[in-house]
Amino acid sequence: MPSSFQGKCGQILYSLEAKLTRSMRFDTKAKTDFTFVSKADRSMIPYLMKPQHGTKDKDVMFFASGKISVSIHTERQGYQQGEALKVRAIIVNNSTRPVTPKYYLYEKQCFYAQKKRKVHTHNILKEKGDRVPAGTRQTVTQVLTIPPQLPATIFNCPILKLEYRLKVVLDVKLAIDPEIKLPIIVLTATQTLGQEPPPYSSLGFESQVPTASELPPPYEMFASSSNFYRKL
Repeated sequence: MPSSFQGKCGQILYSLEAKLTRSMRFDTKAKTDFTFVSKADRSMIPYLMKPQHGTKDKDVMFFASGKISVSIHTERQGYQQGEALKVRAIIVNNSTRPVTPKYYLYEKQCFYAQKKRKVHTHNILKEKGDRVPAGTRQTVTQVLTIPPQLPATIFNCPILKLEYRLKVVLDVKLAIDPEIKLPIIVLTATQTLGQEPPPYSSLGFESQVPTASELPPPYEMFASSSNFYRKL
């Protein structure tokens, strides 16, 4: 089930209702809303741990000349609430103009109803890097901190989706700015990526392997017993 969510054009709401029925009296009802937090499928964790990158090349025109290329890298695709998102950018500025990298983390809300879709986007974070002079090559790193209260990504609801994107833009004066977008999956802070489930001993169970005397009896014993009762 998807997590609880309040969006611009829709919401995911969970409620609990109790009804008391008594003879010769009116029924009594009580209702309360509660927040539900979904957990990511563990089979997706290896996919979320993979690094990702994107590359963009752009020819600079309109009162300038040359070519600009940028390549961005992130350590993985999945991040927890409150975690640091480190972006590494390799910028090759072979143009006659300086460029300034800008970093955005924005959300994308999609609502589906009656074969129609409504999309709402909103910037969550915005950071500005140092200027890269013309004719130079630089490798820069920018850290964006995921807000602790940011809702987790929702992709398991048929009528509503909540997605996040990392967008890196090279601001070039009097030119079309090249940009790269990468998907970012936001998980709740209670979920730990790349960690195995806790051992049984931490949950109060024995972690020892059962011995031969603790193993269940063979199936033949139950088969012979059932034949004995049939004869009776």
